[in-house]
Parts: sequence; structure tokens; C-alpha cells
Amino acid sequence: MRSRFQILASFLLFLLHINWVNGYRPIVQPGEKLTTSEEPKPWYRTIYGDKVEIVTPTVVAGVTFSRKPLETPDPLEPWVSLNKNGIPKTIKPEIKNGRTKNGHPDYSTFFKEVHTKTLGYDDLKAENMDYGDVHEEEVFEDEDETYTSLNPIVRCTPKRYFNKGHSKNIPSEPFCTPHEDSIWNVGKTYFLTWYTHFFRDEHSNEVVERVRIHMAYIREKSNEKGVLKRDAPSATFFHSEWIKNADGVYPIEILHEWLQGVRTRKIVISVQPETVSDAEFDPLTHGVFVYLDEGSRVYKQTNKELALNDAGITDDKWYYVVVSIPTAVIVALVLMYFFIIANRRYSDFSEVTNKAWQKKHRVLGKVTDFKKYKNMKNRPYSELPMHNKGNPGKQS
Repeated sequence: MRSRFQILASFLLFLLHINWVNGYRPIVQPGEKLTTSEEPKPWYRTIYGDKVEIVTPTVVAGVTFSRKPLETPDPLEPWVSLNKNGIPKTIKPEIKNGRTKNGHPDYSTFFKEVHTKTLGYDDLKAENMDYGDVHEEEVFEDEDETYTSLNPIVRCTPKRYFNKGHSKNIPSEPFCTPHEDSIWNVGKTYFLTWYTHFFRDEHSNEVVERVRIHMAYIREKSNEKGVLKRDAPSATFFHSEWIKNADGVYPIEILHEWLQGVRTRKIVISVQPETVSDAEFDPLTHGVFVYLDEGSRVYKQTNKELALNDAGITDDKWYYVVVSIPTAVIVALVLMYFFIIANRRYSDFSEVTNKAWQKKHRVLGKVTDFKKYKNMKNRPYSELPMHNKGNPGKQS
């Protein structure tokens, strides 16, 4: 019997040294980075008749900008919407009962230029016009979609404005996202969107070409709520470079240093058109308030660790240690079970089982033999109290 247990123990020790239950993982050579057809690649196009340019797609927060369009337009092609916080979500159109559900957004005339066209009698020669009459008509001119068509995210229009303020009665112009009092967590990327035609030159009424994004801290004292920290040099903690207003979207990744040691900070986000100077610009006039929050503390890999993972090198030996321990125990239990089954005819447990059965079913003897009951005097049955049926409740 002892030799069989020695064989089983030796086999278990052997299992603990093979790789699939070993906590140590051998060095992995860098793997070749795979490229697939899903990875966006640069492409070229011809614009404005004879101008050729190379377009390089970029991916921001899972959204691919400047992707090469399909050769044949597909009405069921997915598009990207934004929730109230400015987080992207993919919308897939579908056809139900002959109608398209969740189709691409319709911007109506929000991005078209309106012109008044004047026509005289000589131009129209209408039968119901007299000589010298003038006909005026509004004409909508489509915008130049050369670059706006490369933006896959839903555009902001006055139709998508929300109400802000304490009474929720102030339009959010020019912003569509984020909604007021949204919470932006550290480490995540959110998309700021605004209606591009809101910013116009007051003299020419032309849409402004460039804008700049500002973010500033807001006082949170009870008697100073909504007041900008103008006296603090760190009130405006972020401002972007001048960017194209035609895009109407700007991704913002929340940095931990913006919290300045606290868990939550209230800020105001605003857009400055190039026609307004820094001295004249007021962030609170058309700003939107949001909260920067530390969020849950989740470990984030560094750029070096991400590069090693892409190359196929990982330092996860502790994962293998944790997995190997229960694996070894399960293997040992399974082997022990089969070992017992295979050798049960050589094992005799009758002596143990007989002792256990006798302990459970031992004979106690007569009650009068117990010391506790030896001096007790039993009375005859006739001396016990009897119940009289004729007198309920009384005993004879």
C-alpha cells in the first residue's frame, strides 16, 4: 500500500514542474504586429477639380475620422452618435416594414447658406407678371462638404440644443454636448460639439473660420456659485490652438492634474471665435458647466507596457501562479479518487465501520439500572388521576 502512495506523490510532484501548472512563464519573443483590412490606411482623392491630396485617417476614442468613403453609398452604413456626456456610440440603421429606422441624421437647412434672388420680368417673362415687376425668392446654397463629410460624428444643430440653468429655461447654444452638469471622469475622452453657424462675423455675417476652446475653474462657495475665478491666475487651465470651426467637434481627454489634488472640480467650457479678442471674450456668456471627477481608481497601463503587449511580451507570471494552485489541487483530487476506486478491493474498512455502528447503536439496558432513577418509586396505574367525563374539567 505504501508503494502506491509513493508513486502517486511522485506523479503529483512531476505535475507541479511542467509548464501548464507552473507559475513561471518562459520568455516570449516579440510577436510580429498584425495588420488587417480593418486598420484604416491612408488614401488619396481629387478635390476641387484638379487638386490631389492624401488623407490619413485617425482614430480617437474608438471613432475613425477621415475614413475612405464607400464606393457605393450605403443607407445602412453605421454612424456615430453621442450621449449626454459626449461619449460616442455606434448607431446601426435597419429597415423595418419598408422604412429605415435609426437612419443617418437629416440636417435640413441648418448648414445651408440662404440668399435672396431677385428676378425681373425680363428674366422670368411670367404670364402673370407686368413689365417692371420684381420677384424675390430665397435660395438655399449647399455648404462645401469637402471636409465636413470626413467627420463621422453627428453634427450639432439648434434642434439638438438642451435647456440649461437653474430653471432649465436657457438654450444651450451653441453646444449640443456635453449637457450641463455632466460628469467627466479622469482618463476618459469626451467630445465637445457646437453649432458652427452660431459664430458669424457681425459685419459680413459670414461663418467664422476658426475658434478656440477654453476651460476654466468655477467657484463652488454657497454665495459665489457660478462665478468665474477671475482673481486666480489658474482660472483658465486649458485653451486649445485655433482650430477649424467647420468641424464643430473637439475631443477632450480628462487629465488627473486638472483636479489639482481634489476629487471633483466644477468648470466652464466655452468657445471663442476668432472675431472676438481675448479682452472681450467672456467664458460665462455662452459656456456650459461640467464636473471633472476622479472616478474609480483603475490601473492604467503606461505607453511602455502597451508597446510590450503589442509586441507579445507580457509580465503576467502571477496570473499563472494563481491559476496553477487550484489546477494542481483539482488534478490531485481527481487522481486520488481514481486511485481509491482502483484499489478499493484491496482496502478493508470493516473494523472502522463496525466501531462506528456499535457506537451509534449501543444497548443502554433497563431504566431502573441507571443511578438517576434507582430511588424513584413507581406508582400503580390505578393510583393515577382519572378524568371524569360527567364533570368536565374535574378530576376524581
